[in-house]
Amino acid sequence: MAQIKWNKRASKQFSDLQHYLLQEFGETTVMTFTSLVFNFLDLLVKHPHLGSLENKERNIRGFVLHRHTTILYKEYKKSIYILSLFDNRQNPEMKK
Repeated sequence: MAQIKWNKRASKQFSDLQHYLLQEFGETTVMTFTSLVFNFLDLLVKHPHLGSLENKERNIRGFVLHRHTTILYKEYKKSIYILSLFDNRQNPEMKK
């Protein structure tokens, strides 16, 4: 079974998203979003090829968690690295 590892950028983005949601929508929304992320990670450990291939050369996959957020990750050896939580409202070129 794979192990989940967060890089610094993804960890900061997750924290920033939680803070934003708390300020704008309240604690219930933060708890719902956090639960959504960790439920997805539980699935990802069991099914690492769940998302679509975003970058074939680098073997980076993406999965739309919510209409505003895509999680980008990479499987390497026995670990899954969470690379970024991308805001889908941004310019898609920024994903690269």
